[in-house]
Amino acid sequence: MAATAQAPTTDGQVPIDADLMIGAIVEVRDLAETRRFYEPIFRDRPGHWRQTGKSLTYTYGQQTIEFVQKPRPRTIPDGGFHNGYRVRPGHVEGIARELQAAGSDVNWWREDRPEEHGLTAYLHDPSGNIVQLVGSDDGDLLLDHAAIEVHAYDYCEHVYVKTIGGRVSYYHGWRVDDEKEAKLWGSGDDPCAPWTRRDNPGWYDLVGHKGPASEVKVPRPVTQVFIGFGKTQLGMISASKVRQELPEEIIRGTPRLVFRTQRSPEDAFGRISAVLPLSFEHDERTAYIRDPDGNFLELRCEG
Repeated sequence: MAATAQAPTTDGQVPIDADLMIGAIVEVRDLAETRRFYEPIFRDRPGHWRQTGKSLTYTYGQQTIEFVQKPRPRTIPDGGFHNGYRVRPGHVEGIARELQAAGSDVNWWREDRPEEHGLTAYLHDPSGNIVQLVGSDDGDLLLDHAAIEVHAYDYCEHVYVKTIGGRVSYYHGWRVDDEKEAKLWGSGDDPCAPWTRRDNPGWYDLVGHKGPASEVKVPRPVTQVFIGFGKTQLGMISASKVRQELPEEIIRGTPRLVFRTQRSPEDAFGRISAVLPLSFEHDERTAYIRDPDGNFLELRCEG
């Protein structure tokens, strides 16, 4: 039976210690075209497909990607939301060419997390979800990382770090060097992913400048926080705009990221109740949480 708990805020509690992002639930328009798109990407991580009704899943080892068919899928094709899937390093270009020949647009960008400084391929799946190809010889995982957009960094960090136990691995956008680096993008010399930079109206560098302020706009780095869960990473990207959210009473919404903990359900749910200042729901072994910016996650208990 499902339960709903209104959690009080307390300090000093031990977090859940989620040790891996074990999957994602993604909304799509058509299951057949979705499978055709993702098959070349998942080929390097041989698993198995399963379709049941309006759900299509791909399972590889410990991770499962579920595609849920919706008439109007909730996708963010113009923001920081994306999933990064591992492929063999020598296969990135070939997969990109194959998908491009099938009609997909391919962009070659880099990101700011140190592990993502090299150029790689980014595409939109047929429903508009952004997909990144991550070259990796480590064949343990399919889903390398996922990124979400946030406005309320402190509150969201409380959820992903203090509640479910992720560990911050990298911050970007606060240092002077980060701002200097962003100027390269403004001059066209740095192929950063578009959600990593911003040319904010009204922000100018007027030191030693005698002309109109409009001539000296300075690109800024977008604030980013990266949180590790074992070998997987969650990126929190400063939102580029305010987007329509689902009604606030919906806790088990999609798209959704799935995390794993080795704690028992009783232990995990008790700890969530102690530290999470939000409503959450749970069934026998899974907790469903909606972060303060409307992003959905679930925590599966394997203890």
